[in-house]
Amino acid sequence: MAYNDNNGRYSQFQSRTARRNRGWKQGNYLLSDLIGHSPDPHVEALYKFILSFIGVGQWQARKEKIERYFEVVSGRQESLDEASFSRLNYLDDQFGWYMYLVESSLYRPLNVEVNQAARVLPLFTRIGEDLDLLKGIGRIEKLIEKLITSKQPDSELFEILVALVWARNGCTEVEFLTPDRTRKLHDIRAVQHGEEWAVEAKRLTGSEYSLKERDKWLTLWKPIQSMLVHNRQSLVLEITFHEELETYSDDFLEKEIGDKLKFVAVPGTLLNNDKVAIKVRFVDFAKILAHLRRYQVKIPSRQIDELITGEEAGTGRGRTFVMKANFVKRGSGKIFNDYVDDISWAAGAVWACDAERGYERKARDIRKHLSEANGQLPSDKPGVIHVGLETYDGMLVEHERFARIFSTSASFDPRGKDLRFIFCHLYQAHTPLERPWDFDETVYPFGRGGTIPIPNDMTVSPKEIVEAGCHWLKPAP
Repeated sequence: MAYNDNNGRYSQFQSRTARRNRGWKQGNYLLSDLIGHSPDPHVEALYKFILSFIGVGQWQARKEKIERYFEVVSGRQESLDEASFSRLNYLDDQFGWYMYLVESSLYRPLNVEVNQAARVLPLFTRIGEDLDLLKGIGRIEKLIEKLITSKQPDSELFEILVALVWARNGCTEVEFLTPDRTRKLHDIRAVQHGEEWAVEAKRLTGSEYSLKERDKWLTLWKPIQSMLVHNRQSLVLEITFHEELETYSDDFLEKEIGDKLKFVAVPGTLLNNDKVAIKVRFVDFAKILAHLRRYQVKIPSRQIDELITGEEAGTGRGRTFVMKANFVKRGSGKIFNDYVDDISWAAGAVWACDAERGYERKARDIRKHLSEANGQLPSDKPGVIHVGLETYDGMLVEHERFARIFSTSASFDPRGKDLRFIFCHLYQAHTPLERPWDFDETVYPFGRGGTIPIPNDMTVSPKEIVEAGCHWLKPAP
C-alpha cells in the first residue's frame, strides 16, 4: 500500500503481520500432560541472566510478597459462589510479577497464570533467543538494572526489543545512551553501514478508558449476577450497550431487566431499545459436563470462559461468569494451581459497547508520543522512532486506530529533525487451547523515502513467517 500527502512526505507505507507460538497445552490437563516437559532453554537463560542482577535473596523476598498477595485474593474468592475469576495482575511490583510468571512457566507449569503469561513469555522468548546479541549491546547492564526496579517495565522491555531489531539487522554498533539531566537524549545509538542512527522507543500503556469501562461494566453487572446466583438461573446474557457505559446509572441493568429475568423460560431477546440490546440463552451444561469427564480445566483460562459463556476468544466482546464448582489443586506451588473438575451451576454474560464515541476514545492517537520522541532526537543525525502498543479492543477500535496512526504518521512534522522512519508495532497475545500462547505483531513502517535501515522490523515475531495484512482481521488462534 502506498500513500502520498500533498507535500510528498511519508511516501512509503506497508503493514506486515506475523504470528509466533510456543509451548504445551494450557487449557485442559491430564496427568500425562507434564511428562516430557522441560524448561524453554532461551527463556531460562534470560531468566538466570536477569536473576544475577536481582540477587537470589532479594528475588525470594519479592516472590513471597507476590504469593502472599494472591493467597489472600484466592482465599477471598474461594468462599464465594459468585467469584469473578477475572484477569489477575500485581501492580505493586510489575517486573517482579513478570519474573514470577516466567519462573512458573519454567519450573511450575501447572501454576502458570496463563492470561498474563501470554503477554510476557513471547517477549522473554524473543529476547532469550538473542541473549548473546543482547549482551553485546552497549550499556545493557544499566538498562537491566533500571528494568528490575521499574514501575512500568513494558517501556524498558520495548527498548530492549527495539535495540535487538537493530542488532539483528547487522549494525556494527548498538548501545543504550545514558540519560542526561541537562539535555534530552534518544534511547539508542546504532551504526548501520557506517551511518549513525538515533533511535527512540516509546511504549504506550493500556487504555485508561478501557479499564474504566470494564470497572463500570462490573458495577452494572453485579446486581444481575446476584439475582442469577440467588435464583440459580443458568443464563448467559448477550448485552450490547449503545451509549458509553459511563453514561448509565449503576443500577441501569437492574432496573431494566431485574423483574424480567425470573420469568425467562426460553432463549430470545429480553430487551432492545436505543440504549441497550439484551439477548438471553442457557448455559450448555451438556457440553461442559462432556468436557469435564475428560479434563480438569484451569481457573482462570480461556477454556473456562468459552465453556460457560459459549463465546470464543477474539470477538472483542467481554466475558464474565459465575459458577458453583468443585475445585482441585494441582502442582506444588502456592497459587494459580486451581482447577475445576465439576460444575454444578453457572451463569454469565457477554458484553460490548458499539457507541462510536467509545471506540474512538479507545483508539488512542500516537501524536503526543511522536512529538515527545521527536523532541529527544538530535538535529544532526538521521532518526527513527519506534512506537509499541497493544490491541485488545476489537475490530471497530482497531479500524479507528489504523486510521489515526496512518493520518498522524503521514502528516507528522518533525520540525527540522532528520526523522527518516516511524515504525508502529502493534501487539496482541492469545491463549489458544493447545498451547500456552500465540503472539501477533503487526508493523506499520512509515518513511520519507530512501532505503529502510532495518529490513526485518519485527520486534517479537520471527522474520520467516511475515505476511501482509493486519492481525486483527485474521481469525484468533
